[in-house]
Amino acid sequence: MTEFDEELREEEDNKKDKEGSFEEEHLEGELSEEDNIEEEKDEELGDLESNFEEDGNEENEETQDDFIEDELVLEESGTTEDSNLEGESIPVVQKVPDRELTKEELEQEIRKFSKNSIEAALYAAGKPLDVEILSTKLEIPKKEVSELIIELALEYLERDSALIINQIGESFQMAIKSEYVEKVSKFAQGGAIAERYLRTLTIIALKQPILKSTVIKLRGSGAYEHIKFLLDNDFIEASKKGRSHELMTTDKYAEMFGLPKDKNEMKKVMIEQLGMGNIAKEGGD
Repeated sequence: MTEFDEELREEEDNKKDKEGSFEEEHLEGELSEEDNIEEEKDEELGDLESNFEEDGNEENEETQDDFIEDELVLEESGTTEDSNLEGESIPVVQKVPDRELTKEELEQEIRKFSKNSIEAALYAAGKPLDVEILSTKLEIPKKEVSELIIELALEYLERDSALIINQIGESFQMAIKSEYVEKVSKFAQGGAIAERYLRTLTIIALKQPILKSTVIKLRGSGAYEHIKFLLDNDFIEASKKGRSHELMTTDKYAEMFGLPKDKNEMKKVMIEQLGMGNIAKEGGD
């Protein structure tokens, strides 16, 4: 090997040494920078942890303080309520023991129930009922039924009511007082009945049997149309008599207005209800 070759080799070795040292220095610098970054991160984490601990301690202290205050408030309110309760006297409700009815009271209750049952039966039937039927179906002695129904009829007379209990022979029927018949007739089965028809019908009922010609004399020429309406609606019936027709009321009329079907009994009841005996003599439209 020549001197020139040795010099070249030395230069290459020196160059490699320099490159190696540069790389080592560069790596050391990078490592030191990474170490510094890691240290900064650790410091930041440490600061955050310390901050969290401080905030947590403060919150715990505040929560504990609030809890203590709430306990104090509850204790004070409880003491106040206790003192109020101690100062007030709470009434004690004593249950009144059930008292057995005496014999007289029990009999009165039974009698009252029986009378109410008779009243309900008359209302529901819509037609005359005799004492026998009421006694049998309501299972009340006949003597008691007779007493109670008279008592009930008198009570209705004393009441300020539109209803009345009529005696029809041996039977009784709940009916409408005559002064209310015209007003409520429109609600009756079969539709409304105009006042002019009711007036003609009342005359026929009071004077029956009555000739058609007599009714026309009493009520005027308009009675022809009235009689036709009453015949068409089955309130009256006509039978040929001489040159005219004889008019009488039907059972439908008696049932509709709560009157006896017996013509003589019907007249008595109507005269009593109307309080006048000469209504049949009324004329005009």
